[in-house]
Amino acid sequence: MASPQQTYTLNNIAYSIPILHAALHPSSTVIGVFLSSLSSSSSSSTDSSEGILEVEDAIPLIHSYTNLSPITEISLSLASEYVKLRQKKIVGIYIAKENDSVEGLGREGERILNALLKESSDSNNSLFGLVLNNDNLAKGQFAYIPYIPNSSSSSAYKQISPETFRLSSAELPSKLLQIIRAKKIHRSLSDFDDNLEDPDADWLENVTAKKDIHKYLS
Repeated sequence: MASPQQTYTLNNIAYSIPILHAALHPSSTVIGVFLSSLSSSSSSSTDSSEGILEVEDAIPLIHSYTNLSPITEISLSLASEYVKLRQKKIVGIYIAKENDSVEGLGREGERILNALLKESSDSNNSLFGLVLNNDNLAKGQFAYIPYIPNSSSSSAYKQISPETFRLSSAELPSKLLQIIRAKKIHRSLSDFDDNLEDPDADWLENVTAKKDIHKYLS
């Protein structure tokens, strides 16, 4: 399981994609996964006392069918195959909940993390979940509440300090919020649900959205 000393770095893409996903579907629960290169995740797992996991990317999975397990499983399976071809690894999930009264990761979030835990071969597992916090988002602060698996139970998750996650810039949260409002860059994002309706929707790569993130946030 993840060590208490494990820290994570979120680059601009990894931090921004979940927030763009939530902005694109503000009335829905949205779910996606975080990616790291195999070399980064391997180096992190070999040093549990000072492990730093570099989270480099994110894939938006779903927004319409979060309660339908087959659709969720298909999107996760396709994403898993994609990351293997790119020499990357799924290292966490994100969820922005339609209903803020639901505590923690929620049933669907825990179900996905449990599935990822079962598939993981890491002896020191660094999987995590980030829940979007709308209050912090609106204030231009670090917008996520982090969770990791409890060492005593593979199906229970505990909240950890947001300070465990590092950003490229302390100004990133507020700057991203300004760019979303001014440039509407979330409109170019797609997830698997969008791909079901439009086969041309670029949900695995999201090239246009990432170009906008680099353009306005670099």
